[in-house]
Amino acid sequence: MTLKNYWLLPCLSIILLFPSLLRAGSPHRVSTPLFFGVALDGYPISKERLKSIEESLGVSPGMVSFFLQWPAIQNQGYGCFPGESLDAIRHAGAIPCLTWEPMYYDEGCQVQVTYQDILDGVWDPYLMGFAKQSALWKKPFMIRFAHEMNIARYHWGTKKKGYGPESPRIYRRMFRYVVTIFQKAGAQNVLWAFCPNSESAPNASWNRIEDYYPDDKYVDVLGIDGYNWGTTQTKAKNGWDSEWKEFAAIFRPAWEKLRKLAPDKPIFVFETASVNQGGDKGLWIKNAFETAKAWKLNGLVWFQVKKENDWRINSEGKTSCGDIPETAASLPHQWIEGLRK
Repeated sequence: MTLKNYWLLPCLSIILLFPSLLRAGSPHRVSTPLFFGVALDGYPISKERLKSIEESLGVSPGMVSFFLQWPAIQNQGYGCFPGESLDAIRHAGAIPCLTWEPMYYDEGCQVQVTYQDILDGVWDPYLMGFAKQSALWKKPFMIRFAHEMNIARYHWGTKKKGYGPESPRIYRRMFRYVVTIFQKAGAQNVLWAFCPNSESAPNASWNRIEDYYPDDKYVDVLGIDGYNWGTTQTKAKNGWDSEWKEFAAIFRPAWEKLRKLAPDKPIFVFETASVNQGGDKGLWIKNAFETAKAWKLNGLVWFQVKKENDWRINSEGKTSCGDIPETAASLPHQWIEGLRK
């Protein structure tokens, strides 16, 4: 059953797209479209998969985000540049966004790339090769490097026990180092996204979003991730009790911090979704887009994945509304290209 048969968005017909493009000379201080996007798991991203997503949702997403891990250390010379996936997304009329995770799996175990190895140049062959291939691709795309750095689950750059008061400084150094390599390689078509989680975990004085910020000259786009877990999680089974939370309650504190931190930069919700359990998912989605419009967000990207929960926007036939309007295929490309002018 497709979203076309449900109630999801007379609101989107008003909210989704079309206002003014960027003004020359002041690319961030403008009213821009609210792009509806999808975040997808699995790799690569094919034209066939994107077509299936479009048909199931009844709309062409204005952004497609996907995930790519680094190769194992011994294979870094064979790291794959996702050119085919970028081409497929671009061909579909959407902005490509790569969530680039500095980790790999070794015999089934997750291994975090250490910040010291990065800073010592151990990963330079992979990074420089990726940067040069990015430059050769020429067309603009976003890289969301080491996302959600403010939650212990990821502990980028260290082992889990190393996540603590030094983590913000470590993260800033990693981010700056990677971006600098791309700048030296001439990959000016890459736009860098700084994307914390909406809630810092642990909630400690050292673990503040603003302390991870690499600096304006290394960041082009701001982002936030956050989910409504409803009543799916219990302390007995999952270690914590979740509750139904509206979009504004999830995102407002982080949004206010980022808006104050870099008021001239575009801001996206790069990952969000809601479960069905515990409330009215259709109403949650309606309120989410209305809030995004009121906050002048540049995009809202839905995690269109069945994972620990069925996060898909059209899960279980519970999300209903009128047709989602078609995205103007040229608009996302014009918008992202305008950021580099």
